[in-house]
Amino acid sequence: MKKPIKMSYDETDLRIIEEIRDNARISYKNLSEAVNLSVPAVFERMKKMEERGVIQGYKTAVDYCRIGYPIHVFILLHDDRCRDGVPYMLSQMESIFQFWIVSGEYDYLLEVYLSTSQELDDLLNELYKIGRTHTMLILNKLKEDSL
Repeated sequence: MKKPIKMSYDETDLRIIEEIRDNARISYKNLSEAVNLSVPAVFERMKKMEERGVIQGYKTAVDYCRIGYPIHVFILLHDDRCRDGVPYMLSQMESIFQFWIVSGEYDYLLEVYLSTSQELDDLLNELYKIGRTHTMLILNKLKEDSL
């Protein structure tokens, strides 16, 4: 098996990542000014980071509460009853925003946005068919993404 090549990234690359993480819509001109490089140099660095999978995409931050989903929960799920096809089943559940396979006592970590507590109850009843859950209701976000 071939070992992945570890690429080194300098302070400028990390600064570019920080700038685009904070504002994915920043222009190359403004980005070049922020990192003190020419526009073509910034473009080439970003292109290389995209090709190497460091930059995997650009996203828009959404405040789900403002569009009718005020309930934000993380649910840990242990697969006690249903051994096959759980990732597929979870991917079909509309209220599950993202999920990960995790190590430890639980098998999956689900991020969920919901409109009502009844929707949460309904989702948990579906998840109980798969196994045991531990639900954490998000009360307030204290920190955004950072390096």
